[in-house]
Amino acid sequence: MIVLGLKCYSHDTGAAIVSDAGGGLRVHAISEARLNRRKHSFTYPLMSIAYCLDSLGLESLSQVDLVCIDRHMETWPEENSQFGYQKALDRYQPRYDDNHRWNYLAEQSIDFSGTALRWVNHVDAHAASAYYASPFDDAAVLIAEGGTGIYRGEGAVLGTIDRIGYLGDSYRDGAKLATRRDHFVNSSFLYDRVSELLGYDIFGAGQTMALAGYAHRFPKRDLFDVDPDRFDDFIINHDRTVHAMLDMETYAGADAGIVDAHWTNLARQAQETLEEDILYLAWLARKKTRAKNLCLAGGAALNCIINRKIMESGLFRDMFIQPAASDEGIPLGAALHGYYASGGTERWHMEHAYLGKAPGGGDCHQLFDKWRLTSEPADPDAVAKLLAGGAIVGRIDGPSEYGPRALGNRSILADPRPADMKDRLNAGIKHREGFRPFAPSCLADAPPEFFDTPHDSPFMIVAGQVAPTHRDQVPAVTHADGSCRVQTVARETNPDYHALIDAFGAETGIPLVLNTSFNDRGEPIVESPEDAISCFLRTGLDALWMDGMLVRKSAATPEVDGETLLAATAEQVARQYTDLIERFCDMAAYVALAGQLTDREKSLSEVG
Repeated sequence: MIVLGLKCYSHDTGAAIVSDAGGGLRVHAISEARLNRRKHSFTYPLMSIAYCLDSLGLESLSQVDLVCIDRHMETWPEENSQFGYQKALDRYQPRYDDNHRWNYLAEQSIDFSGTALRWVNHVDAHAASAYYASPFDDAAVLIAEGGTGIYRGEGAVLGTIDRIGYLGDSYRDGAKLATRRDHFVNSSFLYDRVSELLGYDIFGAGQTMALAGYAHRFPKRDLFDVDPDRFDDFIINHDRTVHAMLDMETYAGADAGIVDAHWTNLARQAQETLEEDILYLAWLARKKTRAKNLCLAGGAALNCIINRKIMESGLFRDMFIQPAASDEGIPLGAALHGYYASGGTERWHMEHAYLGKAPGGGDCHQLFDKWRLTSEPADPDAVAKLLAGGAIVGRIDGPSEYGPRALGNRSILADPRPADMKDRLNAGIKHREGFRPFAPSCLADAPPEFFDTPHDSPFMIVAGQVAPTHRDQVPAVTHADGSCRVQTVARETNPDYHALIDAFGAETGIPLVLNTSFNDRGEPIVESPEDAISCFLRTGLDALWMDGMLVRKSAATPEVDGETLLAATAEQVARQYTDLIERFCDMAAYVALAGQLTDREKSLSEVG
């Protein structure tokens, strides 16, 4: 059986495919943003569909047995559309790359006639992404994000206990409520509201968590009143809390100025409130399911501080956290939900997040020649020596990582020892706020003794601590409060990256490297060699380690204008979408509907 999972509506669209052909479960997944180079992309995921089909050697959608689509909102503008004719007519485009006309045309013309089609509730898809990827046959499942859910997974069955959100049916204690409970300000929305006050957009939760790590430097002072009566069983309502915050000031200064008493206290209070809420929900999940294991997904599951606190709470024997916990993981959840609901029997444990495709080195030398780059073979020992000498190196090798964390295959690597390395990276490479921390990658079979961290942490999603006696040895990966977000690397899952860390430890006596995502500010993590070279040319990276080759600029490498380079990429993406419309859509339907919208738009303008 082959099942394709899709997220087509709202942010972080993408696709995932699962196949049990030949035994075992083969899984590939990608977000559209990685391919179209638009961060948190809202675009209908034609590129992701092609990527997933190509990964299994498939040509068309008719070769897929089942397509499962995230029913992101369950009340639609019209019966057969998540986008709606009227918004397409109005060219609705509120933010990012959210173009309702283009999405509507793709949605209405894509040819699913050759395969079965099923819709999956958004919160259920999150739950499936966590439980069916876990090593457990019996577990509680907690989802905390725009929606909230508690589930019990037993064998291949995922049972709903509590669920609310996205205008879908509401459940309490396993029973569907006669009256749907629509949404309000839950814990996730409160955190988003504080992020907004700090000057960030709806994707700024990571910055808020990082800023909260500086609060210990200032006297503690709460800045808003948290409603003590917000708990109603599994429903947490922060309406009163947020209503009282309407007149609060929004930060509008320079990045460096935000690390002061007021703004760090605001971030700290949001973090502490979210911790209290999620720990309460974890306790409730334990109480209602009596399960000894816990699976987590939803945006709140990316909060590494909270994940560590749940681990330390003693509520559960073991935990699995979906690394693509936010909406990036929805396509995977939809595919797994459809597979097991259709009688699939092959179990799968997500031991690593390398669900993409390898970059392929066939045309890399053409790229090197185009940009007058030098290249030479380099083993882990050579790259370790380069890092130890202060170089900052971008690595692209093997299948790409699924989710928001770079885990070695699409990473920027550096020496964690220099005190100025964090500033060098934030200012010269990432072009982001100076207070943002960086993470360490260490060996799963030999984690540094000075880290207090789970020994099995392959997804960089659980907080650890650096012993005070060693913080001056690895300052670039130690956050202001002494915390760190560790990735443990197993030899079996990433042998070359493991060998590099081992070689760096032998070279320096420090058995870890600094690892951050391979991207510049405002763009997604790189996916292809072209993406990597583009980022290399636009930033202060010293070298690339690509498919075993060390790549550097030469005296003949041309100076590039970053905006021109990005514009060329955007043009190429537009051409690819044109080709993909022809590949996957009914062109007669597409052209007819596009013409109808244009004619209707013209007639309305004439009347106006």
